[in-house]
Amino acid sequence: VRFVEAGDVEGLRRYFDALSSGAHYSRFLGATRGVPQSEYQRMLRTGEGSHFAVVAEIDIDGAKLIIGEARYVLDVAANAVEFAISVADDWHGRGAASALLANLECRAAALGADTIHGDALATNRAMQGLVRKRGYRFGRTPGDWTLVRFTKNIRIAQDIPCVQSSRAVQLLTAAG
Repeated sequence: VRFVEAGDVEGLRRYFDALSSGAHYSRFLGATRGVPQSEYQRMLRTGEGSHFAVVAEIDIDGAKLIIGEARYVLDVAANAVEFAISVADDWHGRGAASALLANLECRAAALGADTIHGDALATNRAMQGLVRKRGYRFGRTPGDWTLVRFTKNIRIAQDIPCVQSSRAVQLLTAAG
C-alpha cells in the first residue's frame, strides 16, 4: 500500500474500468460508470487540502498491478479522518480490503485524528462485515437514509499494529 504517484493514472484507469458494475456502484455510492479525468488529477495531488489517495498493488512477474485504492481526508476541525475504499473483484475476500483499512487506520493515527469513519450503502454487506471485524460502531449517515456510517476511535484503539509496534515509522514509510 502506497501513495498514488503521477505514473499511476493509466493503472488506476484500468483498475476502475475493470470493476464490476456492482463494485463500482458500491464504491461511488450510486450508478456511474467511468471516473472523470478531474478525479484522477485530484488523486495525484495527495496531501493537498488534507486529501490523500493510496493504492494497493501486487507484483506479478515484475509488473505492478493495482488491486485496490482508497481515498481519505483529514477534517482538522472534527479531528477525524473520512475514507472510501474499493478492491478489484478478483481480490475480494483475500485480505486486500483489510490491509488497506489497517493502513488507513495507521495513517489516521499518524495524522493525530481521534476517529476514522466511512459511509457505505446499507446494502453493502461486505464492507459492513469488514469494518465490524475491525471494531467499528455503526450509525446513520446524516442526511442520507441509503447509507450507513461506521466509526472507530483511533486514539484508544489497541489493534492498530503500526501504533503499537516499534516498527510504526517503518510501516508508514514503507506504505507511502
